[in-house]
Amino acid sequence: MTSIHDALFPVLALILIGFAIRRSQFLPDPFWPAAEKLTYFLLMPAMLIHNLAGKQINDLPWRELVLTVGGAVVASAVLVTLWWLANRHMGGPAFTSLFQGAVRFNTFVALALAENLYGRDGLLLAALGAGCMIVLVNVLCVSVFSLAVSNGTGVSLRQLAVDLTRNPLILGCVIGVGVNLLGLKLPVSVDGLLALVGKAAFPVGLMAVGAAYRTGNLGLHWQPVAVSSAVQFLCKPLIAWHLAGTLGLSGMAAGAALLLFSVPTAPSAYILSRQMGGDHDSMATIITVQTCLAFVTLPVTIWLLR
Repeated sequence: MTSIHDALFPVLALILIGFAIRRSQFLPDPFWPAAEKLTYFLLMPAMLIHNLAGKQINDLPWRELVLTVGGAVVASAVLVTLWWLANRHMGGPAFTSLFQGAVRFNTFVALALAENLYGRDGLLLAALGAGCMIVLVNVLCVSVFSLAVSNGTGVSLRQLAVDLTRNPLILGCVIGVGVNLLGLKLPVSVDGLLALVGKAAFPVGLMAVGAAYRTGNLGLHWQPVAVSSAVQFLCKPLIAWHLAGTLGLSGMAAGAALLLFSVPTAPSAYILSRQMGGDHDSMATIITVQTCLAFVTLPVTIWLLR
């Protein structure tokens, strides 16, 4: 139980620090958009390349793991899209927040929990599943932004392809996975640089989330918060559990997969929302509320896993 709170506390604390800094005006308001842009275009891609390059899968059940996490991501995306089609009173920008809140996952929390609960082997399994999810989730989210934030005018396949190929998070994933598949090894100096730059991604991104949060936002955005949280903490773990059992994934590998679907949404969702014209106010609210809820839901999930 302590490991869960130890992994979640830094996330929530950094959000609160960002909120306090913005409220106190310790830093000027123009700092935060600049920090968001730096995180989106440099810090997070560096973190992704460092984490995905050089992972050795050896004899791990990677096929079953990839199918489990990929299937659960797609199923959750279909679920929230069907809900939106049945509730079209919600605008496109607000739907992008709901979509990210239901589909994305907090890599930092998931990997920290996997290492605390299962050791290095569990961390490797979780990182393998996370690598697959990161690429798929970013493709889905960028596609949704291109389609839903078009004010009903639609978007060409060419424009969608451009959005995908220019997205720095997807580029970071592709480079990291490509280095891995080609059997290449990053030079020690380059890997060290990426690791150092990437370490700033989560602190800066989380503080930017806190800086964007406004008291009273929960009442304004209760519907995307409620729906995304229900999918994130209830539907996704159940779908992943069913797929793992169906595909024969068990033991530590199944536990690592389920952890990926039991954590709150990612802080990078806010950065993407700001950069691509989403409803960043509701996105910041979803991230903050889900991080708080995870203090209650994750201990239950871990207890069930054990």
